[in-house]
Amino acid sequence: MLNKIIAPTTIKEFKTKMDNSETFVIKGDKEKFKDILTLDEIQTTINNGCNWNVPVSIIYHGARQLYISGDVAWSPQALNKTKVKEMLEANNSFMMMNQSQINKQVAELVTCIEDEFDMFGDAHIYVSPSAEASGYKAHRDRPQHKIYIQIEGTSNWQIFDYKDLDEEISFLEEEDENKHLVEKMNFELKAGDLLYMPPDTFHKVRNYEGARISLSIPFNPSHYGDMRKMDRTYIPLKDIWNNATASQ
Repeated sequence: MLNKIIAPTTIKEFKTKMDNSETFVIKGDKEKFKDILTLDEIQTTINNGCNWNVPVSIIYHGARQLYISGDVAWSPQALNKTKVKEMLEANNSFMMMNQSQINKQVAELVTCIEDEFDMFGDAHIYVSPSAEASGYKAHRDRPQHKIYIQIEGTSNWQIFDYKDLDEEISFLEEEDENKHLVEKMNFELKAGDLLYMPPDTFHKVRNYEGARISLSIPFNPSHYGDMRKMDRTYIPLKDIWNNATASQ
């Protein structure tokens, strides 16, 4: 599956660029990723409240904002879905972390990336419901590498070099960007395109042309000690059910 999503780039070419710490885009047909993740699957996931320990996050004022209720019967915590709905209707984007098992295709892709690069992977989903929806401040992610897949819509990316910046700083307010950041790349990622970013890459993403769905796959070096990689085995419940009922 990895071969398919990075085509026409080969895995050898991809790894060479990774080793050189290159940020690069692989252009693709707009239909290339349409079967990886659908809006229906995202809607189903967000409406089940998401798992309370990794709930949906609204992107608000350049950062993630959680809306969680801790006084709900039968659940230690629960998503405040009324507030989330209001925030989406008010033109805010949202993110769902830890979604590497949202469907069979995403699970297989993340596991394939883990196996190929000998790293620990995850999947984050980003959705902007309209043009000019909210986005993060300029920031960098460490220590993860990142593959970013544009499923629907268009997002504008700025990639920066940085200067005179303390090691512990991971994001910048807009008024500080000119002081510490120098634009290196500026491009549009369209449906069917794939982006790779090495760790420590300062970037900023906005969508100006309408709604978008993106899948971000961060993967970290194997430094988790004795922790195991996630078991993403697909459970074919319908087949198990049908086989059992057929024998009755």
